[in-house]
This record gives sequence, structure tokens and C-alpha cells, in this order.
Amino acid sequence: MSNCSNGNSSCANPTQVPRKTTKVKCDCYVLNKTYKSKMLFKDSCGELIDPAELNVFLTRPDGTVILDIDPVRVDLGFYYYETSFPILGDWKESWLVSINGEAIVFEKDIKVINNPVISAADCGLDFNSLIVVKLFKEISSEDGISLNSDLFYSFSTEYNPFYCSTEMLRMEMGNWVDLVPDDTLALAIHWSSLEADNITGVRPTSERYLFARTRFVMFDAAIKLFSMPVGASSPSSGKQKQLGDLLIQNGGSLDFNLKQLIDELKAERDEWWRVVNAGGCIVPGQGLGPTSALKGDKRADKNQRSREWHDPWNEPFLQPTQNSMYRAHGEKKYKHGYSGWNEYYYSSVTRVQRGGR
Repeated sequence: MSNCSNGNSSCANPTQVPRKTTKVKCDCYVLNKTYKSKMLFKDSCGELIDPAELNVFLTRPDGTVILDIDPVRVDLGFYYYETSFPILGDWKESWLVSINGEAIVFEKDIKVINNPVISAADCGLDFNSLIVVKLFKEISSEDGISLNSDLFYSFSTEYNPFYCSTEMLRMEMGNWVDLVPDDTLALAIHWSSLEADNITGVRPTSERYLFARTRFVMFDAAIKLFSMPVGASSPSSGKQKQLGDLLIQNGGSLDFNLKQLIDELKAERDEWWRVVNAGGCIVPGQGLGPTSALKGDKRADKNQRSREWHDPWNEPFLQPTQNSMYRAHGEKKYKHGYSGWNEYYYSSVTRVQRGGR
């Protein structure tokens, strides 16, 4: 049983089961409710295999053993039985099988409860998967009516990531995608959503970024769909479309050039690509390069500017005089401090060096 055994995966001996006792994960069941317990037996190479002998029994919480269990064989290596659990507590399920004369036991702990807590499911279908269901033609009803041929049904699980809706994409593309199923549109949106994640890195949560991401995904998915060679007709309506030379039949046509349309879509996509790539820190039309400005560029006297310093002969400013002392105009005593620097002080202040006194 591949989902229970954790032994050797070597294919040297496909029928060898490496462990004699294998523990199966614990299941939780509700009191007095009927369940199907299933087992799928595989060899170490993953091939289905029927055991030579098969016995199943349940052990109640009080130690009583239930032996009268007759499992049903569904297909090669696939068995199940139905049972209910009338006693609360910890049960144990044991499958005793014999393969090539070797006895193996598969054990599973079962917890029976009365009031289960509602929580999110920790198992189920995975994202981004295609599920195909095949109905064999041998299947028949109770009246003996069987299928004429094998039937196939398929569906896709939820796509993740998925940053745009199929309705938005249909509104953007118009009549071009009338014959395209929603699942094809969803797959294109999923591919474009992956591209949006790849070009962003650490994804922010700002409204500007989320809006830009949706716009990018919509235009990118539209380009992907226009690149697909589509030519189909519906037997009920007789509609037809062709992406090669802009052919749409159904009583009308589109009066614009397909190449021009794709160029417009690419231009829109590239605009939003930059915004998504920048994490929503820029707006459409703004580049990714740093912006710069020249101070006073609009002033008429810009060519007469120096390094933007005041003229020291016209505008006084203070400078430290820690290594010398100076005497202000009209004073007799020399002091440390800050001297004003302009033509008046420069010509009138007598400086005395420390070492010169």
C-alpha cells in the first residue's frame, strides 16, 4: 500500500513488501455514522497487486475484536468495506494480507467522536489539476441498459494564482472568444498570473499594485489567446472565426486590423508591466529610471548662477575663530567666538594670533 508503506522504493523485487507491520495515519469518524474504509495495495514499483490472503478486523476501545468483516474487491489491488462505529473512543483497524507467502499487517488508529469541530479541510483536490473521469461502456443500469461507448468527463480544479476573471477577459476581447470555453480562458489567465508573480518578487498589497496586476494579467492573457490558432464552427449557430486574416462569420465582421489590435494590446500590457514590476510605486507612463531636476532651470538668469552661495561682501555670515581672537568694531577687548564675514568686518577687525600676543 503505497500511501502507508515507507520502505524501499527499489524495483529489484516488485512483489517484496519491506515492512511486516505498517502504521496508517489516524482517521477521525463520527459516532453511529456509516463509512467506507478503503485500501489500495501496490508493490514497491507502484504497480497494483492483489494479496493472496486478506483478513480485516476491528478492535473496539474495550478490547473486543470484530472479525466478521468481508471486504469487497473493486479492482486489482483495490478493496473496501463498510462499517459504523457505535462506541466512542479509540478504535484500531487491521488488514492482514499475504503476498508471496509473507504476512504483512497494516494498522490504522481510528478516533470516534460525537461532536466534531468544524474546521478547514486539510486534504482534497490540489490546485491547477485536470481531473478526468472515465465511464466504461460495460456499466449498466438495473434494467440492463448499458453505455454504447466509453464516456469521458473532465474538469479543472481551482487555478491559483488567478488575478483576473473570465468575464473581464471576454469584455476586453469581445466576439473573438465567443467560441472559446471558460476553462481555456481561465488557463490563459493562470499563466499570465504566474508571469505577474515572477516579475514582481516580493508582492506588496497596495491598491495601486493590485489594480495594475489585474490590468497586466488581462492584457497579457488576451495576447496569449490571440496567438492561439483558432478555427472552429458551431453546428447549432454556424459561427466561425479565424485569427489569420481576420475572418469572422455569423452575419457580420469586425472592421479593424488584427495586427493593429494586437499592437495596442501589447502597448497596454507593457505599460502595466512596468507598474507591476515596480510594485505599484510608479504610474502608467512613468519609466523605471530615476527622475532628476535642475535647480532653477526655469529662471531667466540661470546662466548667471554660480554655486548658489551668497556674495560674502554683500551678505554677512559667521565663521568660527577658535584658533584666534578678534575685536569687533568699537570694542577694545579681543575675544574668541564667531566673526561676521563681510567687507566691513574684514577691513576693520584686527586679528591677533594666539602665538603672537
